[in-house]
Amino acid sequence: MLSVLMSRKQVAYLIFVAHLLFVLLYHGIGYLGHFGYDDLTYAKLAHGLNQGITDFSDHFSFRFPLLWLTALSYQFFGVNDLASAIPSFLITGAILGFVFKILFPYGNRTLIIGLSLACFSQWMMFYSDKIMPDIYVALSVLASLYFIYKEKFISSENRSVVNGFLLSSAFLFGFATKGTIVLFVPILIILFFIDLLKKRQLKFWLSAAISMGCLLAIYLGYIWQLTGEPLTRFSVITDNSYLNFCSYDQQSTLVLLKRIGYQFFELIFINNMLTGYVFLLGFLFRKNILQTFKMENAFSFFYIVAILLLLSANFMTISFSSYVPMCLDVRHYLFIPPVVAIPAAIIIDKFIANKKGAFGIVGMALVLAILSYGKPEMIFWTQYFPLFGLLVLWTLVKKEKHDKIFIGLLIGVLLLPVIRTIKYARSIDFRTQSEILKEEIFDQYDAAYIITNPAQVHLGNYYNAFGAYGHYTFLRYGQFNPDTLDNRKKLLFLNWYPRFLSNINYESLPYYVRNIDPQNKLLYENKKLNVYLYEFNKITIPTASENVLLKSQHDFESITPDYWNENLEQRIETIRHHGNYAHQPAEFSTTFMAELQNFINDNTTQLSIHTEVFTYWTKETSAQLVISIEDRNGKSYFWKGKNIQSSIQAYSNWWPVDFKVETTLKDIPSDALLKVFVWNKEKSEAYLDDFRIEIRSFD
Repeated sequence: MLSVLMSRKQVAYLIFVAHLLFVLLYHGIGYLGHFGYDDLTYAKLAHGLNQGITDFSDHFSFRFPLLWLTALSYQFFGVNDLASAIPSFLITGAILGFVFKILFPYGNRTLIIGLSLACFSQWMMFYSDKIMPDIYVALSVLASLYFIYKEKFISSENRSVVNGFLLSSAFLFGFATKGTIVLFVPILIILFFIDLLKKRQLKFWLSAAISMGCLLAIYLGYIWQLTGEPLTRFSVITDNSYLNFCSYDQQSTLVLLKRIGYQFFELIFINNMLTGYVFLLGFLFRKNILQTFKMENAFSFFYIVAILLLLSANFMTISFSSYVPMCLDVRHYLFIPPVVAIPAAIIIDKFIANKKGAFGIVGMALVLAILSYGKPEMIFWTQYFPLFGLLVLWTLVKKEKHDKIFIGLLIGVLLLPVIRTIKYARSIDFRTQSEILKEEIFDQYDAAYIITNPAQVHLGNYYNAFGAYGHYTFLRYGQFNPDTLDNRKKLLFLNWYPRFLSNINYESLPYYVRNIDPQNKLLYENKKLNVYLYEFNKITIPTASENVLLKSQHDFESITPDYWNENLEQRIETIRHHGNYAHQPAEFSTTFMAELQNFINDNTTQLSIHTEVFTYWTKETSAQLVISIEDRNGKSYFWKGKNIQSSIQAYSNWWPVDFKVETTLKDIPSDALLKVFVWNKEKSEAYLDDFRIEIRSFD
């Protein structure tokens, strides 16, 4: 009835608006807030722009489109979550707008499928309200492809110069936002050379090249005017670079082969980015598939580009000096879902109409469903198995008149991961967390020191509009000297979710956080969200005690120190942290082992045990640095282990693993053994050096 009363074009716009409204609805009911690191750095830099403050020592300062839009939003609406989200809403809307323009000629059924594939992609929706540059890059890629598509299949020849200029502008928009646009460069090169060989669209490509040269000159000139050097952005990126898991050129060849062999595909598979490719890969089984590779129509153009984007995302290097593929972080690949949604929607529409390609599509869906079984994030039940079941069901249906039911069910399947994300966000209840900060701190005190985790420090400064609402100083655990704090109110703010974002487990928290002193009055608690606020009157730090009971270090050189056992055959010379030797453990490393009575007396009630060892791992590990107290028969009185993986930032390099624990000696006999060792569960290749132990007593 609605279609009778409204024209096809009006219905199309209604479909488009409905998807935009869903983006807003998601923000309203599924907002997960900020990460507390990169996003709030952008917020601080954008706020600084409005204050006339810039920091060109930070490479984030050169991401102009993101910062300018965010600064403009803050100028009108102030520093708050809605103002932070508005630019991302606009960018997401622009992405959906390009999908709409490309698919509109194919009919409303194709349109609603394509918009749903792009909009309801789990991570596109997740980043639709975040202060992050990756959806800007997604817009840049899609807009660039749109102007190439427009030149090839829509515009007359006299529009070539304009289309070339628009292509260059769209690409520079992404380049000025984030360097991951480099993953799109191979596609542009391939498309250019295909047209060059076929001697077509040459005016368009010439216009694009000239435009890009001019725009790039303006861009570098602008940076020159700001900083005094046109290439400052690139030198700052170099200065800010650091060794990490993405430094594939500084790790073993095996790590690189895993990255380009299967880890990227595993990443996008687990994160539901292969949903659209079910239809593209299934389409490969058609008899006339070779015709598609000629790119003689809009569908084949986007089909081939979507395949090429997947390959480029996996194999393309982001370094000019060495082969370094892109990091395995799903946000870097947000340009994929909007592009793949276009050919996938066309294939699905034909599948609905006449079951075209049913064998290949259903077969590919079955393969992905089987592979997803037992994988994390419930992807079997919330994406691939329901999709397979729906495709089988439609293949068996004889009448096309049920197509609206199929589309409704398909949208439901696409929404399942989003619904799971919304459910998780509502359990975190980020908005309540920000309200607690405002009501329990900002509304209660004019000034205060707030000691908390690193992510909460950034969140606190952000919600204080970077100093606009009061004199609050947020301090990270362990990053302050209690004696230097003035007479302002001191608060201890414990919040589980930002601590999780800070990658701090409970055992790594300072002693005064794990053992709240009775003199620290509880001011507020929310057990459901695991949020607690204390008046911080006493700071107990065991390591401040001067009562050092024992220090020992094993550097694996010529002499084995007291209390250490060692197999000399496990000393090696080829890989070492310093000196001539290191230690290569089997399942258990060399072990520090001493009876408590060797270093305690009758007045010792509690021990603080601090150990550090430099470790070298060639691959991911579940090994632990262990501190235990047991008797000679193996009865355990105390056991703590720290996962070594959490301290590794890149494989095939040396990293310190630091572990500190406290224990009471009540009910522990003095002849019990204190042991410190590395438990290499998989007996994988590993090396240790400079193993240190320090034991203190405290009251």
